[in-house]
Amino acid sequence: MYRALHFFTSPAARYLAAADIGGNSWWRYLLGIMVIAASWIIGGAYAYGFILSYLPLGTITEFVAINVSILMLLVAVVAVVVVLHRRPWRTLVTPYAQIDWRRMVRGAAVWVALSLVFSVIEHLLYPGRYAWSLDLQLWLPFALAALLLTPLQCAAEELVFRGYVLQGLGRLLRYPPALVILSGLLFAAPHLLNPEVAAYGLAIMAANYFVMGLFLGAIALRDGRLELAIGAHAGNNLLLALVVRYDDSVFETESVFTAGALDPVYSLLTLLLSAAFFYWWFFRKPSTAMNDSFTPEQVAQFSRDGYQIVRGLVPADGCARLRACAERDLALAVPPVEYEADTQYPGAPQSLEAPGGRTVRRLLQAYVRDAGFREWATALPIAARLKQLLGPQIALSQAHHNCVMTKDPAYSSLTSWHRDIRYWSFERPELVSVWLALGEERRDNGCLLLLPGSHMMDFDAARLDAAQFLRTDAAENAALLTTQVYAELNPGDVLFFHCRLFHAAGHNRAAQTKFSAVFTYHSTDNPPLPGTRSAAAPEISLP
Repeated sequence: MYRALHFFTSPAARYLAAADIGGNSWWRYLLGIMVIAASWIIGGAYAYGFILSYLPLGTITEFVAINVSILMLLVAVVAVVVVLHRRPWRTLVTPYAQIDWRRMVRGAAVWVALSLVFSVIEHLLYPGRYAWSLDLQLWLPFALAALLLTPLQCAAEELVFRGYVLQGLGRLLRYPPALVILSGLLFAAPHLLNPEVAAYGLAIMAANYFVMGLFLGAIALRDGRLELAIGAHAGNNLLLALVVRYDDSVFETESVFTAGALDPVYSLLTLLLSAAFFYWWFFRKPSTAMNDSFTPEQVAQFSRDGYQIVRGLVPADGCARLRACAERDLALAVPPVEYEADTQYPGAPQSLEAPGGRTVRRLLQAYVRDAGFREWATALPIAARLKQLLGPQIALSQAHHNCVMTKDPAYSSLTSWHRDIRYWSFERPELVSVWLALGEERRDNGCLLLLPGSHMMDFDAARLDAAQFLRTDAAENAALLTTQVYAELNPGDVLFFHCRLFHAAGHNRAAQTKFSAVFTYHSTDNPPLPGTRSAAAPEISLP
C-alpha cells in the first residue's frame, strides 16, 4: 500500500486515490464516459432548443441556452459518480470532508486580477484596441445570468475533465506530468469547435486551449483538489463575459469593453505568464504533505506546544483500507481487544455483563493485525518526522498503544485529563505517539482535547488524583484548563503528540463509531526499563 511513498502521500496521489473508492471497474468508466457524452450532446441539444423555443428571455436567451446545455455535463457526471461508481460526488472536487469554497473564491480573484493587469498592459501597448461598450440596461441582466450560470458551467467542465476523466486515467497512469499533458489535450479537443478557431487559426487557438487545460490540470494535481481550478476557470469566463468581450467569441454577451478582434499570440503569451504567476502565488511555500519531514517552524511548535498536526498525510484509499480492516475486526471482536468495561473510565459499564460492557474500546496489537497497519506504522513520512523529534534511531513500542481506538456511540466512556507516560517505564520520558484519524474526529464524536505546553510542566501531587489524572476541581488547574484545544481531524490527518502532554477525550454523541489508529515511538537510546510492562513486547526498528 505504501509503495512509492513520496508520491502516495502527495496531494496529487490523495486526489487521484478518490477513484479507488466505490465501484471502479473499467466498464464503469467506459459506460460513464458514454453517459456523460450522450448527456452533453443529446441532452444539451434538447436543453438548448427548449430554452430558445419556450423560454424567451430577451437578449440573454442565447447565453442562457448555451450555458444550460453545458450544465448537462454537470448533471451527468454527478449522476454517474453517485449511481454508477457509488461514491460521493464531492470526491470529484476534494478528498477531504468538505469543499473549500473560500479557496475557490481566492482562485477566481487571483486569476481575474492577473487578467485585468494584462488587459491594461494590452490597452497601453495597443491604444484603441478596447472600446467602451457598456449599456447598463442590457448589461445588468447579463451580469445576473453570468453570475448564476458561469460558475456552474465552469464547474461542470472541471468536474468532467479534471475530476472524472483525470481521476479515471490516474488509475492507469499515476504519473502527474503525463496526466497534466493528457488533461491539456482532452480540454483542448472539444474547444476546437469554438468559432474563435475558424476566425484566428487552428494552431494558435489549439495552443491557447491546450495551455489553459495544462494549467488547470497542473494546479488541480499540485493542490490535490479542484477548488483552485474551478475558481480560476470561473474567474476567466466571467471576465470574458462581463468585462472584456472579443468578436467571434463563443459567448455573445454584453460587456463593459469590446475588443474588435482577439490577439491570439498576445493571449497565449499572457496566459503563460498568468499561469506561471498563479502557480507561484499559491504554491510558493512548500506543502507539508508533499514533504517527508517537518519544517523547522513545525519542530519548534512541537517543542513549545507538545503536539503537531499534519493534514492529509494519508490519502483516502489508504484510510479506507485501514478502516475496513478495523471494521472487520470490530464486527467479529477479533482478539486481543479491550472492552469499555475494562477501562473503568467515567461513563463506562460497570462490568462485562452490564449493558454495553462488551463494547470494544480498543483493538489491541494493531501492528500484527494487518499488513496495512505495519506499513503505515513504519512508513517513511512517519519515520522521518519522528527522527526530527526524537533522534536518528527510532523504535516502535508494541507494548503501548499499538491499537485501533474505537468509540461507540451507544457506550462510549470519556477519558479524563492524563499523560501517557504515567504508566510507561522508560529511561527518559521522551516518547511520541502518532494518531491517525480513520474518519472524521469532531467535538461531537469525542475527538482528543489537548493542553498545549503541558508536557513542559511539573505538577505536584495536589493537582493530580490517585490515578495521576489532572484534577478538574483543583483551583491550581483552572487557568491551565482554559487553554484546552480540540484536535479536530479529517480522515488521513495525523496528530503527533508528546507522552507528557495532558490530553482527554469526550463521549461519542454522533451516529457512527469513531476509529483512530495510534502507535507510540521512542529513540533506541531511550530503552524500556527491564522487567516492566514497557519491555514486555519486542521493539520494531524503523528504517
